[in-house]
Amino acid sequence: REKAQSDMEIGNLNQRISFLEHHTVTDEIGNHFTQWEKVFSCWAKVSVSNLQNAENSENGTTKEIRLVSFTVRQTAYLMNINSTTHRISFRNQLFDIISAKPDYSSNSYMTFTCKIKEAGNDEH
Repeated sequence: REKAQSDMEIGNLNQRISFLEHHTVTDEIGNHFTQWEKVFSCWAKVSVSNLQNAENSENGTTKEIRLVSFTVRQTAYLMNINSTTHRISFRNQLFDIISAKPDYSSNSYMTFTCKIKEAGNDEH
């Protein structure tokens, strides 16, 4: 019998993850660049969901995207995490946040659904 998310055992939160927040900083000569700063770290249950097919609208190709879910203890701080200003670091891999799903009924756990960050535009 599968347990409801709010009944999850705390021992299942056995992987350490970090939340990174986006900042634009200016160097001494006025150049602006993106910086990702570690702002929060916690224990999480990590699960990989089935592969999804996603079509790239630029060239019409289809590729598979692996979705990863991070379930964490719900805190007031984590309720403010969003996909535009934050991402998750886990085992030296970066993950873009797709959605954050809080548990409003019991306020116990919340789940962040993510995809692996693709190399490119900002490597800082």
